[in-house]
Amino acid sequence: MSKTLALIGNPNVGKTVVFNELTGEMGHVANWPGVTVEKKEGKMDDINVVDLPGVYCLSPAAIDELIARNFIIKDNPNVIVDILDATNLERNLYLAFLLKELEVPIVFVLNLMDAAKDRGIKIDVQKLSELINAPIVPTAAIKGEGIDEAREMIKKIFEDKKLAEKSTRPIKYSKELEDKINQTMEILGEYTPKFLTEKRRWVAIKLLEGDKEVQKELTSISNGSKVIEEVKNFCTGTEEFDLAGERYNKIGEIIKQTYIRKKDVVTISDILDKVFLHKYFGIPIFLLIMWGMFEFTFRVSAPLVTLVEYLLGLAGQVFEAIWPEDAWYLSFVNDGLIGGFGAVLGFVPLIFMMYLVLSFLEDSGYLSRAAFNMDRLMYKLGLHGRSFVSMILGFGCNIPAVMSCRAIESEEDRLTTILVNQNISCGARLPVYILLGAFMWPGATGTIVFSLYLLGIVIAILMALFFRKVIFKGEAAPFMLELGDYRMPTAKYTGIHMWERGREFIKKAGLIIFTVVVLLWLLQNLPWGTEPENSALAFIGKLFQPLFAPLNWSWIAAVGIIFGFLAKEVVVAAFGLILSGQEDPEGLGSLVVGALPAVGVAAAALPALVYGYLVFVLLYTPCIAHLGAVYKETGSKKWTLVSATYGIALGYILALIINLIGGVYF
Repeated sequence: MSKTLALIGNPNVGKTVVFNELTGEMGHVANWPGVTVEKKEGKMDDINVVDLPGVYCLSPAAIDELIARNFIIKDNPNVIVDILDATNLERNLYLAFLLKELEVPIVFVLNLMDAAKDRGIKIDVQKLSELINAPIVPTAAIKGEGIDEAREMIKKIFEDKKLAEKSTRPIKYSKELEDKINQTMEILGEYTPKFLTEKRRWVAIKLLEGDKEVQKELTSISNGSKVIEEVKNFCTGTEEFDLAGERYNKIGEIIKQTYIRKKDVVTISDILDKVFLHKYFGIPIFLLIMWGMFEFTFRVSAPLVTLVEYLLGLAGQVFEAIWPEDAWYLSFVNDGLIGGFGAVLGFVPLIFMMYLVLSFLEDSGYLSRAAFNMDRLMYKLGLHGRSFVSMILGFGCNIPAVMSCRAIESEEDRLTTILVNQNISCGARLPVYILLGAFMWPGATGTIVFSLYLLGIVIAILMALFFRKVIFKGEAAPFMLELGDYRMPTAKYTGIHMWERGREFIKKAGLIIFTVVVLLWLLQNLPWGTEPENSALAFIGKLFQPLFAPLNWSWIAAVGIIFGFLAKEVVVAAFGLILSGQEDPEGLGSLVVGALPAVGVAAAALPALVYGYLVFVLLYTPCIAHLGAVYKETGSKKWTLVSATYGIALGYILALIINLIGGVYF
């Protein structure tokens, strides 16, 4: 018989770190909420461990809460492990009380004990365990402390029936509420659906609270509506508030008996927050840090990028020396694989370096502060601060960023965030920026890349404002964000985080980009033996080039844009393949910049044309997979079409304006 363990907890309590330590999995770890959107699975010996979304309660308001709740109610895990934050125990105990109502064997992991110690917090773990009738294991998961003990306790609760039964004892409320709970349980009788029968007390409590999902389940069965009406007859309508009040009262009593905190303890986090969360300087500091990230990324990775390019060029020379000059396979390897696919691979060190810095900022706890700072501005504009958390995820890839919008309760805010997330520049666009920027602005490449990322954020905020004020009218929902202590990221988890993201880039390069490069090579060589100017690929480029004629883009520039719909890395691959037969001592960037204009432009105007091209790459659809994610999350062809078209229109208009300002046509 399979054993299943559900891992749950509030956002930012170190839940995913505990999951990784228990299972040996290398999941995404970040010191800010919203990372774990869908359940992840791993193995701890013979136990299947399911990592559920971070939630504050089990209401069906937000999709991530519904995912967690449905798994626990309908999939019936054998044991629940609830991760508690020792520095915020009072708030974390509310979810613990809700889980206890389910009467499922449970183990509590009291995490972040090291941070609690730094804050002068002492917790009587044994007394706490007695008061909530469940085993509690103190840990500092990021350091691996207490993990072995947690693992042993989990195994024990699976094997020890008495311990399991003890942990299922419900928390009792006042006599008045208990009478109502018992009366509701009697009314339920045999009407309750099977998956709820085993949790009848929980169903009774939810009916008293007016839970819409439970009412929906009951109305789907015979006499279910009658049960709801009978319960309403003896309810006053205040039961939801009465139950919440009793939970908080009991939590308060537990805290008084188990929790001691020294007064006037000032931590490093408190000191740093006075700077990073400053009312006026917080956002400028965030922008400065982002600029520094791109400067550091480009300058540190530049020698590695050069080394990869040199090795690829060396490989090309070897093949030219050993194979016949007119062999088709030499053209395929040198033009297709090295010229096209290799152009993308050359930027792998740069991608990994950016993910390393992002990982460091996330794991340190800084990016949650950035979201908090931006919430002040966004809320004034009528936007949801949670949207910025998803935007930050978009720096890596827009697809998981879109999926993370499930954590947003308001449907209007959720749709808005999904639609504007494409404006946040993902890692796939970075090779295009660097290829053109390094040649056009050699001394300020990092600044140019930063300007594009900043422009994407500004456009996203403006478009969100448009959607919320014009299409999805209404007030923005309040934003609650957990701000954990600052931490020095560990090499282990920062490395894991970087590798997970970088691996996705390599997988994409190995599958999608390689396939597209083969297609591009075939199109460039058909009819067989033709010159590139007369090939099928040139025909496609020239077919679409008139659409970009007002922007003064050549057919080569058009090919990059058209095939860039499949994946943004393909833009670089297309340039590398088409121009692979040409020599330029200044490299591929020089060749591309020279090939972008359809009609020659003055040297002074060329930067405007190049920057306009980069802005278009920034704003039009990230990739075809992104549109698939938008459709999956919205369930609407209309909003998917809106997502695909408004970015193209914005990119086109801005590129045109930049060309006009830069004097491209004069």
